[in-house]
Amino acid sequence: MIKKRLGREESQQVTRDKLFDTATELMISKGFHAASVNVIAEEAGFSKGAFFSNFASKSDLLLQLTQRFKRVEIDRLSTTLASGYSAEQLSHGLNAYIDTLKNNTRCAILDAELQLIALRDQEFSQHYYDLHEENSEALGKLITIIFNHAGKKPPLDDAALAKTFTALAEGLILQGHKDPAIEIKLVLNSLIQTAEPL
Repeated sequence: MIKKRLGREESQQVTRDKLFDTATELMISKGFHAASVNVIAEEAGFSKGAFFSNFASKSDLLLQLTQRFKRVEIDRLSTTLASGYSAEQLSHGLNAYIDTLKNNTRCAILDAELQLIALRDQEFSQHYYDLHEENSEALGKLITIIFNHAGKKPPLDDAALAKTFTALAEGLILQGHKDPAIEIKLVLNSLIQTAEPL
């Protein structure tokens, strides 16, 4: 079988994807500041020159990696919200999502690392918080639908509700809970039960 030769743009995308994946792995295992450009390039199997032909700097890689990481979640939530599912189907979907959080340890570690960088780096923080806000608005809309389906008014606005949910989920995962679903559902159901009626 003859291998198709990649064009310049496809080849560059393969290189970028490999650098993204390697940087992500290093961030999860060692932290972003422990991974130099040299280490990222070497671990990915490229030269330092290949790194700089794809990214202006390590900060540029971080910005693009954050965009990529957050955008997947935002797009997924937006698709779910626009799908025309009933409130009951969305409620089942959220419960199913909560059940899969036990598989999200890597995402929780990556997001914790990004949050720490945002707290220390003013230039990066605006980029991170803008994406985090957009993600929280989308997730919050979904959680609000769940409250409304139960005939209740959510106790917080969409973004604040989602940030509380995310903090609880990521906090439990980072504290080593193998399956945080029980605690998350318990808190969410308690909030729904004690919320004001619509």
